[in-house]
Amino acid sequence: MPLLFSLVFNALSAWWLIVCFAIGLMYAFVLYSKTSIENPLLKKILFTFRFICVGILVLLLLSPLFKTISKRLEKPLVIIAQDASQSIFTFPNNGFDTTIYHQNLKKLAEDLANDYEVKTLNFGSEVKIDFDFSQKAKQSDISAIFNYVNQQYPNRNIGALVLSSDGIYNKGANPINQVADTKFPVYTIALGDTIPKKDLVLLAPNYNQLVYLGNNHQIEIPINAYKAKGLSTVLNITTNDEQRKQQNISFVNDEESKTIQIDLAALKKGIQKITIQLVPLAGELSVNNNVQTIFVEVLDGREKILIVANAPHPDITAIKQAIKSKENYEVQLAFANDLSNISKDNDLIIFHDLPSKEHPITNFINQTKQNNRWFIIGANTQTKTLNSCQNLLNINASNQVQTYSAKLSTDFYAFSLSEETKTFLQNLAPLNAPYGNYTLKSNAQTLFNQQVGIVVSTAPLLVFGTEQQAKIAVLTGEGIWRWRIENFEKNENFEAFDEVISKSVQYLSAKNDKRKFRVNAQKNRFSENEVIILNAELYNDSYELVNTPDVSIDLKSKTGKKYSYLFSKNGNSYQLNAGILPPDEYSFTAKTSLGKQNYSANGNFLVEEVNVELTISTANHQLLFNLANSTDGEMVYPDNLLALEDLIKKNDKVKTVSFTENLYEPLINIWWIFGLIILLLSFEWFLRKRNGAI
Repeated sequence: MPLLFSLVFNALSAWWLIVCFAIGLMYAFVLYSKTSIENPLLKKILFTFRFICVGILVLLLLSPLFKTISKRLEKPLVIIAQDASQSIFTFPNNGFDTTIYHQNLKKLAEDLANDYEVKTLNFGSEVKIDFDFSQKAKQSDISAIFNYVNQQYPNRNIGALVLSSDGIYNKGANPINQVADTKFPVYTIALGDTIPKKDLVLLAPNYNQLVYLGNNHQIEIPINAYKAKGLSTVLNITTNDEQRKQQNISFVNDEESKTIQIDLAALKKGIQKITIQLVPLAGELSVNNNVQTIFVEVLDGREKILIVANAPHPDITAIKQAIKSKENYEVQLAFANDLSNISKDNDLIIFHDLPSKEHPITNFINQTKQNNRWFIIGANTQTKTLNSCQNLLNINASNQVQTYSAKLSTDFYAFSLSEETKTFLQNLAPLNAPYGNYTLKSNAQTLFNQQVGIVVSTAPLLVFGTEQQAKIAVLTGEGIWRWRIENFEKNENFEAFDEVISKSVQYLSAKNDKRKFRVNAQKNRFSENEVIILNAELYNDSYELVNTPDVSIDLKSKTGKKYSYLFSKNGNSYQLNAGILPPDEYSFTAKTSLGKQNYSANGNFLVEEVNVELTISTANHQLLFNLANSTDGEMVYPDNLLALEDLIKKNDKVKTVSFTENLYEPLINIWWIFGLIILLLSFEWFLRKRNGAI
């Protein structure tokens, strides 16, 4: 409702209103002082019309603003969030009537809508709009509700949040930490049962996802038992390569946790499917949480990485640890003074601070030219000798040492880095290297450029290229061990540093892919609530990316289900969003044609079942009580949830808020002012012509 109107001048005083209409008055006086119109009344009317029009036009030249002060009343927003996860349906309280609960929750929303603005949500692993009583969500993230409210309604008058849940969460942060700064009350509806029932729960096993053919691997199987004192069960393990194992398990306490260790052999290359199952107890609450299925990838052998160093250095330890964070690499370290018994059959050789004056090792370097190689330049590197050992980078350096910072290149496509890693790489400790000129000899891709102070040069700090049939890289500085320490200081992990090193090693050690048509899943393993993304690339005879023809793909599950899709064109390549697929092993065959040539590509991936909702059967009402109590709300049980309407109305925090708003609009934008000017000028022109005035 508007309360006040006024004109506001940007940089001038309101006294200019007098000047504007004074000009209009003078103009009208000059015009009508010599007019031929004899009628005094008509003359005064025309004089007034011209006076008003000219005054308004002059006023508009000053660009004044039309200010409106208005008052707005905003009702409280009440948000009702319903837990849509599986545990609500699987582990209900005794006497819980699902139908009545659904009806009462809907009625609560309808009753509150009479006095408040009401939004209804449901949540599992993510927040969605409206209620969802199908209870199919595979995870519970209570903290997501608070994040959603803060992001979607940042400046709203939030009156209250009604949270209907069993208090079990298995994803996201502890919701208690989320309500520390919450200004609205949280009311909780306590679902589920806090009294343990007879139940065996098979928790997520601990195991290596990657093992090697011919090796044994161990699986740790954690088991929780409730109300199982004096009872026993049998643990059965079966694999798709026909291994079977059994173990008898007895329980001596009402509540007991055990961890069973089972050894299995990697007998066949490919995917080893392992089914773990507990024989149910009589009268057990749920048998759905007695089974776990896991998948282990069996590889034929590790990639061999050799590090040849001039001398011990912290960089070597940092690189070794980063490479070993990926299980499919075997790392060997050798020093330049003893290379006599070192195998030259390696997928990648990393030369640290070599060749040097003390250890030129030119024979060893020449003998390994067919290998993929990575040279790391240090203070002792003989750059002239290095120039003759590789055709990627030419270095004209002195004996002086210079520090270079790393500037991440935006034009690098050899491999991709996560956004978190790119953020970390924006500000790294400088590296030490010989001062000089660094120029590329051949086509290459630069991951980092050298930066001195705020000056970014075109000289590469880390560059990748090819040499005959081998891949090659040069890092023009030493001291990357500091990057690993920085990574831990900032994030309490080494993930960003390890990603840079491991992806560099993966790119350099991988065999050259000469296929003209390639299709790959974004990763080998997906959870059943993850979207499946596949990428495809098609090359012409010049090995240039093209995406003119269509690409079709057939996905087939191990159980026989078939899904057919067409890829979407994405830049110069292709991408497919296959959505969410049921848990299973999937193989795919993609087809396309370019000219008269037909191409096909095959692959596979896993979609793994998420069972975390079935691993906890006892509700956590203490969490719900704490959420309500710490925000001046209240916890109620399902049979009393309609009482929340009165509780919310009695809360002084839930009230209508009055806002006073100042709205500014340029006067020149107001349409009726132009209408008034045109109308006045039209009348004036008509009357002047009618009375013969010139």
